[in-house]
Amino acid sequence: MAKKRVSSVDLSWMIFERMREEIGSLRPVSVAVVADTELGWRAVLGGRGGRKLSAAARRKLRSIENELRASFSLAGD
Repeated sequence: MAKKRVSSVDLSWMIFERMREEIGSLRPVSVAVVADTELGWRAVLGGRGGRKLSAAARRKLRSIENELRASFSLAGD
């Protein structure tokens, strides 16, 4: 099955929305999607918001990232 190609901005919003739905009201967190040679793309959390996430929230982020990576590829690839 071919992966749908989307921009990094679209992927960032998908991740942000899923995190908000599944974890609830988040502190302000910046999510950026960057190209990765091994995985294709990776989500990166920025600033203090990323450091203040709980371990459970980080695990959920990685889970969401893996689910989306199975369906979407970065358009810049």
